Amino acid sequence: MASATRTEESTEGDGTIQTALSYLRARPRLQKSLIVGPPFGVLVLFFALPLLSMLLISFRQGNIDGPLTIQNYQQFITSQTYLTVVWRSLLISIKVTAIVTVVGYTLAYSIVRFTRYTTLLLLLVILPFWTSYIIRMYAWINILQSGGVLDSTLLLLNVVDKPIGLLYSQEAVLIGFTYVWLPLAVLPFYASLTNMDPALIDAAKDLGAGPLKAFFTVTLPTTINGVVTGVLLVFIPTFGSFITPRLLGGTSNVMIGMVIEEQFKSAFNWPFGAAIGMIVSLLVVALLIIGSRAGGNLLAQGGDSQ
Repeated sequence: MASATRTEESTEGDGTIQTALSYLRARPRLQKSLIVGPPFGVLVLFFALPLLSMLLISFRQGNIDGPLTIQNYQQFITSQTYLTVVWRSLLISIKVTAIVTVVGYTLAYSIVRFTRYTTLLLLLVILPFWTSYIIRMYAWINILQSGGVLDSTLLLLNVVDKPIGLLYSQEAVLIGFTYVWLPLAVLPFYASLTNMDPALIDAAKDLGAGPLKAFFTVTLPTTINGVVTGVLLVFIPTFGSFITPRLLGGTSNVMIGMVIEEQFKSAFNWPFGAAIGMIVSLLVVALLIIGSRAGGNLLAQGGDSQ
């Protein structure tokens, strides 16, 4: 008797499911809404609304309840000090991106082409992500400070005669950023190289191309989408970062992210900080547009580009 009851309940449940599926099949727009709606709602709630809030605050004067004004934007654009900080941030971001791109692409190419321990090497690449960002920065402080691990090693090897103390210099900032973002760049580089057909390189060599010519005419153009993705993943967070330059660069290497943090946490000038944040956001959007056009489809990896 109990078995017959469970069978009837199961049949009724299957019938309800079939009815619901038939209802959805007859309404394709509803299907799309159910699929797209939740992620779209999350995007609006956690991205669009906070950004809109910051935009509104950026037009206030003094505090978030102050009168409407464009003074915050005028103050930033007409200030040589802030423009110098933007220029410094841009130069540091370009240097970091160039270093990470060269090192990361070489590492990814070596993993794909010259070793069988791919899984182990990829695990080692992403291993730093398992540790807190702050802990890693303090580890680099211990390494780069005067009399630290680096100085002790160089003195032991008789490479230098006295401690060099790289901490609180632009070199320290470059080292820190390279260490932080290198894994983030290696992954898209590796994905694009993995999707490339190795026969293309062999065909180029058969046609008389040397290693360098084969790389610049076949490998690099074929993996350009992965390169562009990696470049943007490094450049954009570097440009707006404030933790690494604050801990490793000191007061002589102020970047725009540090200025924004200062306005919110110390100066308590939220409108001005929001205005700077909006300007930086516009620069990021412009870079995304330029990068997507330079590399074709930003989300495509590897051999999709022609």
